Amino acid sequence: MRLIGFLSSIVAALSFVLPWFRLPWGGQITFLGILREILAGSNGFEGAFWWLNPNSTGTIFLFIAFFTGVFMVLVGILFGLLGGRLGPGIGVAGMLVFTVIAWHIYGQGFFGTLAEGYMIALLSFVIGFVAGGGKSL
Repeated sequence: MRLIGFLSSIVAALSFVLPWFRLPWGGQITFLGILREILAGSNGFEGAFWWLNPNSTGTIFLFIAFFTGVFMVLVGILFGLLGGRLGPGIGVAGMLVFTVIAWHIYGQGFFGTLAEGYMIALLSFVIGFVAGGGKSL
């Protein structure tokens, strides 16, 4: 049963290259694009949220919470590759934090922007958590 947690983490990692969001004004953004903007963005904290809503008022608290969700997704993949249920569980929690913050910033039309990469990552984490079994790590 540890194989399911491992495979779900690989699928979630592969979803990083697929579009996670389709923006209403055109364009797509991948998880790798989100990471690049957070880690190497030259526009400061507000620049990390450009893909969500150009009119948003992201505060430092929202940025920290958003970064925490992104970090939890990455840690969930790492722990999932080591086997067990804890990795996909952390990934599900990270996706929840990531989604709540992005939904808060983007607004009610947020779910209309979701693309296949986001859905694949979320479903693979949920499947890995529910059917993963194995050790806690």
